[in-house]
Formats: sequence, structure tokens, C-alpha cells
Amino acid sequence: MPATLTATETEAQLEGGDGGFVTLPPTGDDGWDGSGPDAGLVQRYKLGVWIGMGGITMFFAALTSAMVVRQGLSGDWQPFSLPPVLYVSTLVLLVSSFAIERARREMRQARQDGLQRWVNVTSVLGLAFLACQVIGWQELVGRGIYLASNPANSFYYVLTAGHGAHLLGGIAALGYIWARTRSARAWPTREAAVEAAALYWHFLDVLWIYILGLLLFWR
Repeated sequence: MPATLTATETEAQLEGGDGGFVTLPPTGDDGWDGSGPDAGLVQRYKLGVWIGMGGITMFFAALTSAMVVRQGLSGDWQPFSLPPVLYVSTLVLLVSSFAIERARREMRQARQDGLQRWVNVTSVLGLAFLACQVIGWQELVGRGIYLASNPANSFYYVLTAGHGAHLLGGIAALGYIWARTRSARAWPTREAAVEAAALYWHFLDVLWIYILGLLLFWR
């Protein structure tokens, strides 16, 4: 497979279900204008992601509500200072959103090598974010702040672990995209997969900012 697709190759023939061929939609200045035969597929993928994000939002809203109620029930709530590494992890996640945007731009311009490179960068940054979270948990354990020792501790671990689990799902999606870009077989759903993954990743970024704000200001 060529590393970079030319304008002619952008109109590559993809094998159709009836044994014939279809042509990729015409592209705009950035290589993809959101219209053509793939537009409906992209919207369906995004709709699925929006539905999933709605469920995740409800889950964290329920945790927030439970946290607020539990804090007011008795006087056993003991706030603690957050591990400084959380600010490093936040910066890492913000940079990863820039990386996934670069990956999406490379996809729209039909640059296979660029797409692979920036998907890899995003995945590595996602793993670095998770590593920072683990370091933060280890620091708290070293300070004697355990999951079950206080309600404030419990909500911290549940919120951060819940976000981390969903981020792992995003990394798995990026791994799937990377693996498909390495294949020589036609991939008609490439645009839809990359657009949906980018949408989900940005959502996780915004969700983390919310969680960090909650942990900082509602203690």
C-alpha cells in the first residue's frame, strides 16, 4: 500500500457488495467535505457515539449527585489534597486532543502515513494519562488514603477509575483504526471510524476537565 495517497488515488476503487466498484466522494480543500456516499455512514457512527456518550454522562451525573448527597449526610467527610500529577495528566490529555485532530485532518487529506502516526501519538498520550492516574493512586496510598477509609476517598477512586476505564475503550478504538490502516484491504468505513473516534476522544477530554473541577472545588 502506498504511504501517501495522491489526488487520483483518493478516487480509489473500493469493491462493492455486488462485485462492482464504487468511487470515494469528491473531496474539499482538506480532503473530505462531509458529503457524498460516506456522509450517511459517518452520521450513523457518530449517532452511535452520541448515544454512548449520553449513557456515560448519565453515569457520571449519578455519581456527582451521590457525592453531593453523601457529603451532606454526616460529618465523616474528610477532604484531601489532590496528587500534583493530576495536573500533568490533564495537560497530557489536552495535548492528545490536538493529536487526534491532526489524525482526523490526515485522514481527510488521504495521507495514510500521517493518519497512522497521529493515531499512534494519541494512543501513547492516552496511555501516559493512565500512567499518571496510577501514579496518583500510588501517592494517595502512600499517604494512607485508601478506597474504603473515607467517603471522599471512595468517590475520588471511583470517578478517576471510571474515566480511565472509558479512556481504555477509546485507546482500543484507536488500536483498531491503526490496525486497519496497516491492512492492504479496502476499508470503506475509514472516515466514519476516525470521525467517531475523534468525537469520543474529545468527549473524554471534556469529561475529565469536569471531574477534575469537581474534585477540586466540591470537597
